[in-house]
Amino acid sequence: MSVFDRTRNALGLGIVAMLLLTAPAGLGQEPVAGQEKKMVFEEQDSMATVMKRLEGKPVRIRLAGSGEEVIGKLQKVGKELAHLSDLSGREFFDAVVRIDQVSAVSVQVRGR
Repeated sequence: MSVFDRTRNALGLGIVAMLLLTAPAGLGQEPVAGQEKKMVFEEQDSMATVMKRLEGKPVRIRLAGSGEEVIGKLQKVGKELAHLSDLSGREFFDAVVRIDQVSAVSVQVRGR
């Protein structure tokens, strides 16, 4: 190996090391595609507390009685009501749902 080759290799390693050291903190710590996220559920939870944790996420809510499903982004959860936006099939509408009328909430936790 010539002096030129050794110098080129050393410079290459130096550049790689510099890039690794100056990379933003947390780089490479994003969830890997296909990695499973978990739905958090505690024994003392109520429907309202579970829904509060899901704020900002797309959800599917099944209503008690009718069994109708409302699919959209859970914007805000209050004391008695939940606000959903970006409704599936009703793109120009939002919905407000009574929390005591929610029988189930589902959220996507894994992809293909």
